[in-house]
Amino acid sequence: MRDAGYNPRSLSLAAGLGMTAVRDIVDGRIGSPRYATIEALAKVLGVTVDFLANGDPGEAEKAAIEARDFPIYGAALIGSNGAMVRSSDPIQQIASPDSLLTVKSSYGVFVVGESMSPAYEQGDIALVHPSLPPLRGADVILARHAPDGTTHLLIRRLLDWSDSEWNVRQHNPAKDLKLSRDEWTEIQTIVGRYNAR
Repeated sequence: MRDAGYNPRSLSLAAGLGMTAVRDIVDGRIGSPRYATIEALAKVLGVTVDFLANGDPGEAEKAAIEARDFPIYGAALIGSNGAMVRSSDPIQQIASPDSLLTVKSSYGVFVVGESMSPAYEQGDIALVHPSLPPLRGADVILARHAPDGTTHLLIRRLLDWSDSEWNVRQHNPAKDLKLSRDEWTEIQTIVGRYNAR
């Protein structure tokens, strides 16, 4: 877990388990975890269920541990519009999702806030393909670069666009918005998520 860049809470969230699931295992509060729990953890860590159950990594596990090259960025909520400020450096590295295995500069970002609930919940990890062209109906990350050097992000559903605006939708509360392309200068496509629950 530590070699993969996780702590108990972040590993629990990445595996779609309860926030204390891994802590309960590590602290011995759970004698024998369910197979589904071990399977979910093995998938995130890029190892086999047998390795988690028995220890001693084989060659496949050693290679998987060394192949953690998918950056996950942290975020913090700013303002009331659901915008997030992204951490300047990744807070952890995980094995690349299959859909982004060969995509350079792909990344994940922790979701904060509830503006896109229920599609994206607090603690989910949005998986981002930075090179796909905009696509109507896709979920996207819109980015702007603040004068202080930070990067602000919005997750929204892309409805349409013009030379001057992005027409987007948020889910909670449900409303359509027009965002200036002069302000929100970058758009990147979300191709999946890791569920926090």
